[in-house]
Amino acid sequence: MRSLPGVEDEWMEGVLGDVVLVNGAPWPVHEVDAACYRLRLLNAANARRFRIALTVPGGPDLPLVQIGADGGLLAAPVTHQAIEMAPAERFDVFVDFSVLPVGAEVTMVNGLGTGRAADVMRFRVVRAAADDSRVPDRLSEVEPLVPAPGATVRTFDFTRGAVGDHSGWTINGTSFDPDASLADIPLGETEIWRFVTDVHHPVHVHLDPFQVLSRNGRPPGPFDAGWKDTVDVRPAEVVDVAMRFSDYTGKFVMHCHNLEHEDMAMMATIRTV
Repeated sequence: MRSLPGVEDEWMEGVLGDVVLVNGAPWPVHEVDAACYRLRLLNAANARRFRIALTVPGGPDLPLVQIGADGGLLAAPVTHQAIEMAPAERFDVFVDFSVLPVGAEVTMVNGLGTGRAADVMRFRVVRAAADDSRVPDRLSEVEPLVPAPGATVRTFDFTRGAVGDHSGWTINGTSFDPDASLADIPLGETEIWRFVTDVHHPVHVHLDPFQVLSRNGRPPGPFDAGWKDTVDVRPAEVVDVAMRFSDYTGKFVMHCHNLEHEDMAMMATIRTV
């Protein structure tokens, strides 16, 4: 990763395909009851971002009731008309198909896509069903991570830069080195990690989840709730997260989850001590 470019220069921004796969199938159709469903959404694309919505011909979009994030259930449900997902982000959602008649079709679309990449999949309501399920007002007890006054603040700058003798992607001006630690983190301490970007970078931290504190000094965004291990950091954005490692000492990695950026060395080793 330090001597040869991971991808050719023309692809280093990230490759966007023209076929959307869901569970390995292109643009599938899934038959459902007129009932409530719990869906686990994962953006497994190498670089594409999605803005997921459920459209109904001649009617309003179906709401997506978010009940979970990357690291588990939310404290309380959050209703979205659409959900933006960067690579590696996960959203656990509740969808009510019982409001539709048998025979209705619902298309999952990507509001950030064009052409065929704007369509993801389709649901077809094929039968009536008894269903008394509902989403509770409270889902889980989520411990707030509150950094103490004077807590350590670490800044990680995700930018394009030199990787050996070729162009690539760097964190704090350095490319991936598995033998070096960019930061030594004491177990059990809550720190503030500040992610700064030049372009879109979905930042993914291994081992323990975190909580988003702010975006550009303002409150977290609508898709930042709960325990996260990947956060979508937009162009020229500063995102602060509360980070705490509590389980194991040793070396772990943090990286951009745009796979072309990762392959072009935008990864860092961190060490818990």
